[in-house]
Amino acid sequence: SAVAMATAREPSQDTEGENYDSIPARHIGVQTRKKLALWLNPNRAGSTNWMDLADEMGFEYIEIENFKMKDSPMYDVLHVWSLKEGTTIGDLIAMLKTIERFDVLDEIQSSLAKDVSKYRERGSRSSSPYSMPVQDPQVSTGPGYPNVPTTSELHGITLEDDPYGVNKELFDAYICYCKEDRDFVMQMIDKLESSSSSSSSSSSPGSSGKRLKLCINDRDLLPGTAYLTVTAELIQNRCKRMVVVLSPEYLNSPECDFQTKYAMSLSPGARQQRLIPVMYKQIEVPQLLRFVTVIDYVKTDLKDWFWVRLARALSRP
Repeated sequence: SAVAMATAREPSQDTEGENYDSIPARHIGVQTRKKLALWLNPNRAGSTNWMDLADEMGFEYIEIENFKMKDSPMYDVLHVWSLKEGTTIGDLIAMLKTIERFDVLDEIQSSLAKDVSKYRERGSRSSSPYSMPVQDPQVSTGPGYPNVPTTSELHGITLEDDPYGVNKELFDAYICYCKEDRDFVMQMIDKLESSSSSSSSSSSPGSSGKRLKLCINDRDLLPGTAYLTVTAELIQNRCKRMVVVLSPEYLNSPECDFQTKYAMSLSPGARQQRLIPVMYKQIEVPQLLRFVTVIDYVKTDLKDWFWVRLARALSRP
């Protein structure tokens, strides 16, 4: 029976026998996402909904409460979850079975098949010998390289990044900001990355002798990359921490909203101290960040300590 299927965690097969567990969740298409939102956003009596699926996906209570404030919580939940490393279409199918939404599985079947077809087409193009760049034999056979190196979408994403993914560019912090606050970010670069700031006093960031390295989208990201996928990679795997520049413009930025939720999902309850909110312009602290200590730039009497505190926080191991 259908209910019995919900308890089984066998690999999900598509119509051509391919294992859905091998297909990354980020390849779920827009139409499939819209259908999931249409069916799971409503709170119907006697039926599970997006909150049950978010719980299965591993989101914590405070995160789910924050998603409730969105126009389409299911769409946002799926967006954040699908960019996490290791999530697959097979995982989504299994979780829909677990919450017993077989009606939703039926509804998304056709659009999901199209998503898989597009995924296969991209894969076949990238494996074609005509799609491969010409390789220098010395490079192709050198140590650490496969015979036919390929460039992943997450390789060569920053200015100093290795296009083969061997030596990835790493940062002390990713800066989450709006374009309206770019002047403040430029000031941050000057204060935290310059050698003078690291030697100005024995109590400054740099009493450890280390110059901080910040990841700034406008400066460090190469053009032509998949923006949300790349920023998720940087936040999770390339940057030790993330600075969130709080301002009225931040509250209206979908990109900043995604980045903050994604970073929070990597460190629920701020246990790893990955997020450092900076109050650049006075606003009410968003609910998601209310249990994280905010560094205040607005209060003039605290500005003498501001840069030292921020740099020390970013210099922690």
